[in-house]
Amino acid sequence: MVEYGYINESGYLVSEFLKDYTSKYKDENGDTKERIITINEQIEAYSVNGFKPVDPIDEIKLSKCEENYTIHLRPYDAGDHIAYEYHKLFDVQKFKNEINDLKQKLSDNDYKVTKCMEANLVGLPLPYDIQSVHSENQSYRDRINEIEEFINLNIKQ
Repeated sequence: MVEYGYINESGYLVSEFLKDYTSKYKDENGDTKERIITINEQIEAYSVNGFKPVDPIDEIKLSKCEENYTIHLRPYDAGDHIAYEYHKLFDVQKFKNEINDLKQKLSDNDYKVTKCMEANLVGLPLPYDIQSVHSENQSYRDRINEIEEFINLNIKQ
């Protein structure tokens, strides 16, 4: 397969993967026939419409990314072909996902806190060890604060 494409007015790559395919047509007698449309025939048609060959993505460059970073691909028109720039970006989303997971754990513990408060108000024994629930919640909050500080330090760089 061969990829051909162009950069549209919004800066996005629009591309097609070309491979040989079979097309049906009717001959001069009205009989249905088949013929193979080759990649080269497609390249000719696409080139007329401004499409150019697209470089393959370099998997080695993608795989050699530091921890806490991600590679952002940006296609650009290199004249006779479409190429990619590889930009290393801090992976904020990874840390936001971890924060959301921790907030969910805090939310899940709200039930335990509510049950303990309810039991305390009516003079019943606490159904959960409120000290361990509090310690667990505090560890989640501390980790959230660490992550937020880490994000802020790395975004400013």
